[in-house]
Amino acid sequence: MNLRKLFEMQRQLDEYIEQKHPRKEGEDRLAKKILALQVELGELANEWRGFKFWSNDQEPRTIAERGVCVHCAGTGNAFFDDDEEEWEDCPYCKGEGEEIYNPLLEEYVDCLHFLLSIGLDENIGTLEWEQIEPLKRESIIEQFIDLFDCTVRLKTDITEYVVIWGYFIGLSEMLGYTWEQIEEAYIQKHAENIARQERGY
Repeated sequence: MNLRKLFEMQRQLDEYIEQKHPRKEGEDRLAKKILALQVELGELANEWRGFKFWSNDQEPRTIAERGVCVHCAGTGNAFFDDDEEEWEDCPYCKGEGEEIYNPLLEEYVDCLHFLLSIGLDENIGTLEWEQIEPLKRESIIEQFIDLFDCTVRLKTDITEYVVIWGYFIGLSEMLGYTWEQIEEAYIQKHAENIARQERGY
């Protein structure tokens, strides 16, 4: 996992958002990002479903669904190549007009966006992959609880940031995702987030 690359991509997105949505006087954007991370962790847990003892359906939402590619609006075309005088295939759907959607992985990546952004706000954007020790609890439920617990303390104790990364990486392993899958999904969602800003999301 190339964390430097992801931090740099996130920095560019954060700067773009800052231009579109400048901070208001007295705004505590860090607090908003921490709350956003907590909300996304909740959405991730919801897609995992394993805590829903009241339901017969406790299977994670990992089954990939196909949907209209948001990057090319289903056309399969990305841009017009003046040199070749033809349309290029969309790099996200490879010209098919549809892309695969994996709800659990997408929610994990949404958490990753805010985790990176918080690090940039606190000047911890130089964190190296090798510095992070994966932390794993006995169960995924305990893993989520510890992640939530660390994010609650994050506002008053920024040292929790590296601990959150440990639990976050441990969670990815427990969910069965490789960092290659996560990095690819992050890059795709990053492009979507930029496109959303351009559309006035």
